[in-house]
Amino acid sequence: MASPTIESLCCLSTKNAFSKDFLADFQSLPYNLVSIIASILGITGAVYQVLPRTAGTGTMNGSRKFLKTRGRLIIRWLALADLMASLGILIRSVTWLADDSFGSDSDDSSLGQCVCIITSAMIHYFYTATYCWTFLYALDVKLVMQDKRINQRIYHLVSWTVPVVLCLIGLLVLYLPDLNCHSSSVNPYIRFLPNYLSSFIPIVVVMIGNPILYCLAFSRVEKQIMSARGRFTQSERRVVNGLLKKFFLINAVFYLCWLPNIINGIVLWSTWQDIPRSLILVIWYLMAILNPLQAVFNCIVYRSWDSDSTISKPRTVTWQFWRKRPSQELEDTISNIEDEQVENESSQEESDTGNVAMQLSGERAPLLQSPSRASHALKKYSK
Repeated sequence: MASPTIESLCCLSTKNAFSKDFLADFQSLPYNLVSIIASILGITGAVYQVLPRTAGTGTMNGSRKFLKTRGRLIIRWLALADLMASLGILIRSVTWLADDSFGSDSDDSSLGQCVCIITSAMIHYFYTATYCWTFLYALDVKLVMQDKRINQRIYHLVSWTVPVVLCLIGLLVLYLPDLNCHSSSVNPYIRFLPNYLSSFIPIVVVMIGNPILYCLAFSRVEKQIMSARGRFTQSERRVVNGLLKKFFLINAVFYLCWLPNIINGIVLWSTWQDIPRSLILVIWYLMAILNPLQAVFNCIVYRSWDSDSTISKPRTVTWQFWRKRPSQELEDTISNIEDEQVENESSQEESDTGNVAMQLSGERAPLLQSPSRASHALKKYSK
């Protein structure tokens, strides 16, 4: 799981019974087995999203193709951050299962402590990056609705540098000037609170900001349709409702995966002198399961962005087994020519409803099919 609690246990003292008692729960066999299974599932889900894909054969004008590509890139970087965070959880859990001497008198300030700090910092950083990418996805939806664009470099600048700043602030205050952060002379509000805030503030920002961004994105949809087409039919209403349902599920997944972390922080800080141990253990197991599974749930709620694409065939050693016969290549060439002809013939028809189609339809942040394909898009959302 991703929790400042574990990060604080990396700088435990052998004379502090409180920290050693908590570490025993994290090092237990059941907890680490749960963490390993959840992290493997998270890695699998993230890899599935990161794999390169070949676009579908449906016709698509230049603007729609640009928007759809932009949406895929945002989700792919989100999946990459999920992948690295789940990998950090896997490494830490395997390490603790292989060597449970961390926290013993002979192991303090040694390799076990270093592994704990490095893996915890890795998890903290990459999960903070997932919060940033999740927020930027919602922001990008709003911008698409307004027919605006932002350079992808700005998204990368925000998503990779903000976590660096937050992690440095939280972890440097926690681990400096020494690793004895659980000493009785340490003020927890000075030593621990900055790290908790650096972990929880991004989560709260996404929980509050994303629903607002999605609501703003759809606040003018009906007016745009009415101004562009002079009507708002049941078909277009179904598309709008499908998109609202999709974005509701995106928010619900984020709340499901990270609300236990917020509850954990509230319980710990409100009951610092008398922590309810059984309740905390239940919350820890929920975090161990739900945090890595964010990547799996994202495969479900974001999946329609690639519903008309296929995973690219490998082009390494096994590429020769995937090569097409000359007759197949000829058929594909003819098919591509025919697709280009169809696209040219339909480009004039699409221009009348292009702006609204890009904002309402199916996939880009996922908004990219024409209203004439509304029922097809709705089926994808309801899967």
